[in-house]
Amino acid sequence: MSPPPGYVAYGGPGAYSGTFRRIGGLAKALVILTLVGLLATAASVAVQVTLRNKALEFRNGETTLREFADKLGPYLATVALAGFIGLAALIVQIVWTFRIAKNMEVLGRQSRSFSPGVTIAINILGGCTLGILPYFMWRELWKGSDPQSPPGDPGWKQRPVGSIVHIWLVANLLSVIVAGSLGIGSALTRVSRNSDTTIARQLDDRLGLVITAGALSIVTSLIFVGLVRQLSARHMQATREA
Repeated sequence: MSPPPGYVAYGGPGAYSGTFRRIGGLAKALVILTLVGLLATAASVAVQVTLRNKALEFRNGETTLREFADKLGPYLATVALAGFIGLAALIVQIVWTFRIAKNMEVLGRQSRSFSPGVTIAINILGGCTLGILPYFMWRELWKGSDPQSPPGDPGWKQRPVGSIVHIWLVANLLSVIVAGSLGIGSALTRVSRNSDTTIARQLDDRLGLVITAGALSIVTSLIFVGLVRQLSARHMQATREA
């Protein structure tokens, strides 16, 4: 018996139509921006360390509030720079993730939980979930990008997930928790401060937490760079991107 008209063998050429979107250039740009943002974060932490002595001088009455406030300029500049770089990285990350999700459609990855449009929302709002939703998104994109999984593979969701995805989740959770603690402490300081001396005292007392939060942010960024590189490499293999 001959196959019916239009029949295409499972996983064969033409089983799924569409054009793959390139992600190599976006992945490189995302890595570069993440690393530059990492340097900006390190600079911010370093500037805050230098402010400790200025805070002590202010507390001891050796400098005025105006002089102390003037010293905050470099810190505010590094924070603004880090924010600008972070925004640029987020835009690239959105496009990069969107294209991977679109390519999964061409690969015939059925029953997906994260459509291309949903990945945009996850990238923007994922931080509100402590990185949990992004973690599940990375898991799905990782499984769907397996080059050993043929187009239309019904068992693609059973593919293993790389350890880098799990490591990123742990590092991100720790970073968010510490940064959140620092943010809450800063808010309480603004509410409870009764004098200029209180501001300097808070900067001094919470320096250890500032350094810890910065270090965790740097580590998380480095792990994310590894995630981007590994996910992009396997996805480009799956889509045959040169």
